[in-house]
Amino acid sequence: MAGTVLVALALGYGTYARRRMPFALLLAALVAVLLPQPTAALGSIASWVALYALGVFRSARWAWIGFSVAAVVNTALLLGSAEYERFAAPIVAVISVLVQVTVATLVPTLIGLWIGGRRRYERALIARAEDLARERDQRTRLAVSEERTRIAREMHDIVSHGLTVMITLSEGAAAQALAGAATAPDAMRRVADTGRASLAEMRRLLGLLRDPAAPAELIPQPADADIDRLIAGFRDAGLPLHFTRVGAPLEGPSIPLAAYRIIQEALTNVLRHAPRSPRVDVRLENAADEIVIAVENEADPEPPEATGAGRGLIGMRERAALLGGSIDAGPRLRGGWGVLAVLRKEEA
Repeated sequence: MAGTVLVALALGYGTYARRRMPFALLLAALVAVLLPQPTAALGSIASWVALYALGVFRSARWAWIGFSVAAVVNTALLLGSAEYERFAAPIVAVISVLVQVTVATLVPTLIGLWIGGRRRYERALIARAEDLARERDQRTRLAVSEERTRIAREMHDIVSHGLTVMITLSEGAAAQALAGAATAPDAMRRVADTGRASLAEMRRLLGLLRDPAAPAELIPQPADADIDRLIAGFRDAGLPLHFTRVGAPLEGPSIPLAAYRIIQEALTNVLRHAPRSPRVDVRLENAADEIVIAVENEADPEPPEATGAGRGLIGMRERAALLGGSIDAGPRLRGGWGVLAVLRKEEA
């Protein structure tokens, strides 16, 4: 009696811990099946629970291994029992054994595999949904980051260029007024025109950010002809510009815009960091498969104090990268500064 109680307690604990060690429970149950009644009955019940648990909490491979072990033990036990000696034909005994073994081992194994398969399938669906959610969040963050970068680039181009030109023109107008020159009012008018143009672009951009669903005011993007007007504006600001074109006019929406912004930023930097440079050269070459932009300035004899965080150069590199190109910027051997941009036509 005490042995039966101990076996019952052991099988009870194994049943409680079936999630963690179903195969150990199966082995203990099969050992109990070999003992006299009522311990054998407890072992049979525990073996059903163990076979079910293997299918639910382990893999199909472990479930079929457990089924094989239980089937062999139960078959040997039944064929060796005195109950089957009464059958006249051995085939009848074998069929009876197979039926009982099927009920005792195959049924709980199949039930465990079915329920375990559904649970594993549900877990796979949940994991897939979580992966898709993470990918969606990552794409959203990436899109937001790219949009913020684009907005920052556009804001920098608008504000930096406009304010730099206005400051330079205002300083020139003040110097002309002190000297009593008659051109001071004209310089101030150019300051006002530059401010109005920059303000209009800023309002358009802020309007799009405030209400993306509202119809945007369609303002033409800079085209090839606007590059000449851009050069003229910097000449009015006082830069000694020498502009050279090679090849046909730029075509398409993206290449002229990128070329315009790159030249604009490069000349704005010259106006900010080398306003008294004796010579500034701009070369725009439309080659067979690429656009080459070169902006070089001679050294300023009295350069102002260096300011800025390099955002303009970052913006130029980003614009060039969008067209599969590159930017090379830095000091030149003979003094001064240079920017060389290469834009690929096939990426436009």
